[in-house]
Amino acid sequence: MSEYDPPAWMIRYRNFKTLCSYVCGEFIRFYLTTGCDQIRYTHSQITEGLPNYSCRLDSDDGSVLMLPLDDWVDRLDEVMPLVRTWLGEHSDLKGCKPEKSHYQGDRYWFTRWQEVNPW
Repeated sequence: MSEYDPPAWMIRYRNFKTLCSYVCGEFIRFYLTTGCDQIRYTHSQITEGLPNYSCRLDSDDGSVLMLPLDDWVDRLDEVMPLVRTWLGEHSDLKGCKPEKSHYQGDRYWFTRWQEVNPW
């Protein structure tokens, strides 16, 4: 290891922050675009009892998506599509109304929302 290589703990923490940004980013785009409040997001730094370096989504339907870093570190590129699919499968967008804001919305989630709310 050269003097410029970050220590292993820093790499692990950086990977965790990447995991969080992927999961939380998709969750925020979903929520802001659809107004659906049936899903909750948390991670191990703010919720005791979760595995270290993990993110969690849970739905009103009782489903949970737990994403421990150790399971995903070598395939972080698969996280956002997985989260997007999971959100779609464990939420009901019918009747959801996004709050008015300057956010234009995510095209994917807007299309899904519009399909079930065609007014």
